[in-house]
This record gives sequence, C-alpha cells and structure tokens, in this order.
Amino acid sequence: MKIMLKLIVILSVIAAVVFAAGCAEEPENAENETPAGSEQVSSVTPETSGITDETVTEANAAQSDQTIETGQIVTEAENGKSIRIKNGEIFILQLRENPSTGYSWELNVSEGLDILSDGYTQDQAPEGQVGVPGTHSWTIEAVSLGSQQVNGIYKRPWENMTGTEENFTLTVEVI
Repeated sequence: MKIMLKLIVILSVIAAVVFAAGCAEEPENAENETPAGSEQVSSVTPETSGITDETVTEANAAQSDQTIETGQIVTEAENGKSIRIKNGEIFILQLRENPSTGYSWELNVSEGLDILSDGYTQDQAPEGQVGVPGTHSWTIEAVSLGSQQVNGIYKRPWENMTGTEENFTLTVEVI
C-alpha cells in the first residue's frame, strides 16, 4: 500500500511539473494576429494631393460634366454621371464594400482606360467586432481619347444575377 501511495505522489508531482512548464511558455501568435504592444499598420492609398471626396461631390453638384485633375477621387456620388479627364492622366475610383459578407465590386472598364492598381482597405474595427466594411480603390489611367466607360456591379461572385444588384456607371470623356 505504501508503494502505491508513493507512486501516486511521484506521478502527481511529475504531472504538476509538466503542467506548470506548459503554462509558462509564451503562446504562439496566429498568422494574422497582431502581437500585443506592437503597432498595427494600415494599408496605404495613393497620394491625392489633398483632394477629398467632398471636393468631387461639391463640384458634381454644380455641374454634371467636369474636367478633373490627375489623382482626383471619384466615389459613389458620381454614379451615373460623366466626367472629363485628359489623356494620360489618372483618377482614383473608391467604392464602399464589405467582402466579409461575400459581396464585392466586379469592375469593368472600356479599352481606353487602364486599371493600374486596385486594393481594399478595411475600416477600423471596434474591439471584438469582425466583418466591418471598407473601401475598394482602383487607380485608373486614361489611355485613349473619346468616350470611355467604367461599369461595376456589387454582388457575390458565386451567385447568379438577379437584376437587383447595386450598379455603378461612370462615363469618362478623355480629352
């Protein structure tokens, strides 16, 4: 009986040491987890020389057609409108989306426009919340004179078209 009691005590001590050693280790961070105490870096969008969405919206309220400066930001406010841009210049299209729900913009541009880059920037998520929306940005260059088109549809790529999807249309007059 004494041997059995000693064996149980020894096994209990060994188990306690192993358990304590496991609890003392630093946990490994998940691949997409930001380590505590480190700064989180957000995505960078192209420099637009201090031009804001408000600038474009205010200008469009005054007139439907406008000549925009290179690097100008175009948003949902310009949906269905026409803008003018010089050949060789760029503009930035920014549309709100929430890919965590499966929805994203499918963008098509005519041959006279070239998408130089595109990217998504998620809004700051409140603590404990996931799946917040953000902004999808495309940098588009005018490469041919004439009337060009930007067409977008906001949908889940795996779902069939229903006709109720949100659309974005922009006519770009390249001069």
